[in-house]
Amino acid sequence: MVMRKSWLVAAAALTVAACGAQTPQEREADQLRDAAEAQADAIEAQAGNVAAGMKAEAEQLRQQAGQGGGYDAQRLQVRAEAQEREAKLVQEQAEAKARAIRDEGKARASAALAK
Repeated sequence: MVMRKSWLVAAAALTVAACGAQTPQEREADQLRDAAEAQADAIEAQAGNVAAGMKAEAEQLRQQAGQGGGYDAQRLQVRAEAQEREAKLVQEQAEAKARAIRDEGKARASAALAK
């Protein structure tokens, strides 16, 4: 009975070790995916910072427009709206780039696994 238990424990330990071991191709695939994810996250973060600055500028323009009147206020309002639309486009572009980078990372990872 003791011999059987030790054999089961040894078999379980080998199974766990085998599941945790990665082939060189798996390691390379993980590295490619991780690098792509990090690059995509950085692009999104930078775009988020840029867009936040643009939105803050738009809010300042809106406040200035609210203090004034007439054509000057209308022009400030139009600039604020344009600034907000541009901020939205900056974020959309970054999301598209990030998606493309993530997809490329997945494709490279698949290619590495296919070797």
